[in-house]
Amino acid sequence: MEVKAVFFDIDGTLVNNRKSVLKSTKDAIKIVKEQGVLVGVATGRGPFLLRN
Repeated sequence: MEVKAVFFDIDGTLVNNRKSVLKSTKDAIKIVKEQGVLVGVATGRGPFLLRN
C-alpha cells in the first residue's frame, strides 16, 4: 500500500510538553515530505490557536 498522506495531532504528538518540536520529529517529517507524502495536522484547536 502506498502512503499518500499523513496527519499528526499537535499536542503530545508533534509538540512535546515543553511546547516545542523535537529535531528528530522535524527530520522525520522532512524525509516523509521528500518522498512525496502530503503532511498535515489534525487538531481540535481553533485556527486562531495555531501558530506557524
